[in-house]
Amino acid sequence: MRKITTIIGLFAGLLLLSACNVIPTPLNTPPDTAQKFVCGGEKLALDGDYAWYNGRRYSYQNMSGGQALYRYHSSNLAVKKTGNDRTLLVELSAKPCVAAN
Repeated sequence: MRKITTIIGLFAGLLLLSACNVIPTPLNTPPDTAQKFVCGGEKLALDGDYAWYNGRRYSYQNMSGGQALYRYHSSNLAVKKTGNDRTLLVELSAKPCVAAN
């Protein structure tokens, strides 16, 4: 009986933890005032010290060579602005960005 209760508890905890990562929270949702872009078919939003990309909120780290660097745990991304054009730099790829409505 104790083993069954333990297994049910672990299963319930796993479901609860996975639901927290899927359900959008205010932190993972950009505000209405954010600048929104589509970069290579993926959504990017910029507002103040934060960037939202793939449902994650990245924090601004620093500016280097015209690139704003953002960090989410061990993931990094950069947004390079040249005139009115922006390019999203993620891992080893560069994706041109187009303003979204």
